[in-house]
Amino acid sequence: MTDIVLGMGEVGETIFDLLIERGFDCIGIDIDNSKCKNYSENSTIENPEYLHVCLPGELTEFVDITSNWISKIEGLKVIVIHSTVKPGTTKKIQEKSKTPVLFSPVRGVHSRFSEDIKKYTKFIATEDKELVPEIKSDLEKRFQKVEWMSNTKTAELAKILVDTTYYGWLINYAQITKMICEKEGIDFDEMWKFADEIHENLGNRPKMYPGIIGGHCVIPNLSLIENENLDIIKKINETYEKFKKSSNF
Repeated sequence: MTDIVLGMGEVGETIFDLLIERGFDCIGIDIDNSKCKNYSENSTIENPEYLHVCLPGELTEFVDITSNWISKIEGLKVIVIHSTVKPGTTKKIQEKSKTPVLFSPVRGVHSRFSEDIKKYTKFIATEDKELVPEIKSDLEKRFQKVEWMSNTKTAELAKILVDTTYYGWLINYAQITKMICEKEGIDFDEMWKFADEIHENLGNRPKMYPGIIGGHCVIPNLSLIENENLDIIKKINETYEKFKKSSNF
């Protein structure tokens, strides 16, 4: 039986390597032929079982592209979406397919994805309340630490709101305090020592580095959920970037 990874970027390649390490036969498919593994356009996929979708979640045609691949690969047992997607996306794909479609967001730092994906519990969700026990067993063999969520939208929102966006909020506060310290002529690091013991005892005063939020997670993921309050993260980040340039610090 064969696992197929669709999208061989950082997430897809990490999922592919993990599955190979766990002893599964895998095929990697990407629009960039140089990234494909064990696959070419003329290949016939024999005994397909699991399709792991790792395409960029911000693609406007994500649902259609994924659904087209599902229809092209005959005999699939399960589809697992690992991409960060707009809430409701998994359900839309499930409505177009008779094959079970699950959502399982990835967690970890891009520079050490391969280590983090083994460390963190893999949260998985489905709209199917009576998922075949065999599928649950299969996924536990692939990801070792698995926890099930009640529905796909909960998991989709968890990735955006509890992971990347929350991280952005924390950095925002560091940016704000850094700007205040600069204006008042105060040492940022010395001031934040006041929180060290509080955080050690209560765990709720984390000191974040006041850097400019870049990359392709925190800010881009804000576009996946329509909420004007979350736009503040982007605005504060832009304000801090301008302040940093004008202050030359």
